[in-house]
Amino acid sequence: MKKDFGDILNQWEKMSGNETHKAFDKDAQREKFEERQKMRDGEYVKKMPPQDTIDLHGLTQEEARKTLNDFVTNARRRGLRKILIIHGKGIHSGAGDGVLSGLVRKFIESDSRLGQFGRADKTMGGSGATWVVVRQ
Repeated sequence: MKKDFGDILNQWEKMSGNETHKAFDKDAQREKFEERQKMRDGEYVKKMPPQDTIDLHGLTQEEARKTLNDFVTNARRRGLRKILIIHGKGIHSGAGDGVLSGLVRKFIESDSRLGQFGRADKTMGGSGATWVVVRQ
């Protein structure tokens, strides 16, 4: 079978990962733009339900840190935008704030994959849980 220049060019672009003949989907681009705009609105983000939850009760600090890191990695890979971390209120820790609560806050503040965060509402755990926006 004889190949013309167009066939050869298409084959080369596919092999090099440089496909320039892809159709531009303006509807998909518009949806992405609108989603980014919504995520900048603090009230929208607060009201948005979490797409996945992790419960760190009963874990040591080191176990919680590793589990949380794996959870965030997985959430980002899955394209999730908002997650909920249940860390407990620290009732049994005796030192006021819970140990895991402080660990979660420091983790969120130091992880560039994570953005806005806040205390969950009472129906989702109140001060014993934190919602977080996952950056894409």
